[in-house]
Amino acid sequence: MKKYTTLYFDLDNTILDFTAAEYKAIRQLLALHNLPVNDEIVSTYSAINQTWWERFEKGEIKKEEIYAGRFREFLNFYGFEGNPQKMADDYFELLSQGYDMMDGADKALQYVKEQGYTVCITTNGMSRTQYRRINGCGLKRYFDYIFVSEDAGHQKPEVEYFEYVMSCTPEKNKSKILVIGDSMSSDILGGINFGVDTCWLNPKAKAGTHKPTYEIAEIMQICDIL
Repeated sequence: MKKYTTLYFDLDNTILDFTAAEYKAIRQLLALHNLPVNDEIVSTYSAINQTWWERFEKGEIKKEEIYAGRFREFLNFYGFEGNPQKMADDYFELLSQGYDMMDGADKALQYVKEQGYTVCITTNGMSRTQYRRINGCGLKRYFDYIFVSEDAGHQKPEVEYFEYVMSCTPEKNKSKILVIGDSMSSDILGGINFGVDTCWLNPKAKAGTHKPTYEIAEIMQICDIL
């Protein structure tokens, strides 16, 4: 008998390569707004963006504050002239075209579907961007349910988010649910607080602040656990 029936997969940097999508989108955005483009500038934006999402996950700010706020901070950091809100709008359009997949994601999803698991996507982010990326990557056929934080009214790692997901899916036994994701602060902490097992995708062997049930270096290793 299977230990789990239902899998809560994160999307970004678990199924889809958000790092690659962000890199392409930011370079295109900077060029579109006639700003300098190089890897150092892109890395600076990425670091600023990460801090805004971490503040959101801690409940310090509302999600709506992230979108223009990160670009305002970015422009101020370099002293660039620009319109943060227009950059945010253009960025979402460019990011929604980021369909790059993590290595092995398609094979891992094919395996879990063939084995009869209920497969859920659980992701923070803007609904129109995330759905467009999911549709564009060609993997939607593997997902039984898709839960974007904007639609749920809560975000990872809030317990209320996971409660919402469970209320919309057949499995109500927490011991049968496994959360899979790359974010220690969002996926793993959220799963632990919700009381379910967790699997941390940690390709760079980073030190963790919480202890997941499992740890893997690549997404295909989830097949060995299951």
